Amino acid sequence: MSLEREPGPSVLILIGYWDGPHTSPGWPDPRDFVDPEWDEDERSEVHYYLSAGTAVRAYMGLSECRFCGERVGSVEYTDGVYVWPEGLAHYVQEHHVRLPAAFVEHARARLERLERLPVDNTWWKAQGPSRG
Repeated sequence: MSLEREPGPSVLILIGYWDGPHTSPGWPDPRDFVDPEWDEDERSEVHYYLSAGTAVRAYMGLSECRFCGERVGSVEYTDGVYVWPEGLAHYVQEHHVRLPAAFVEHARARLERLERLPVDNTWWKAQGPSRG
């Protein structure tokens, strides 16, 4: 059994960077995205999705939350479509920052699709020990 690879994206869509003391003009203000009424289950799913991304870049220095000042990371994560800062999960979980519907729907659809996929263990069982 071979593992098929998806063709890579030509661009990653950036999400979750905010206006702040060290940014150029034009970035969104996270306060404009706060929704304390956001459904808890949906918010938790999005938080999980953001936390489970693939690390793609790391930067020197830690970003600080625009609300509480907590240091929220220096890594960028991706799912192959979007790219976001490590701290975005913090904004969602701790400050009820509701991301745009297109991203929320994307994340929930991907999680749902993965949950429905059957698991095939034949490839893994056929692997022998690695020899260097």
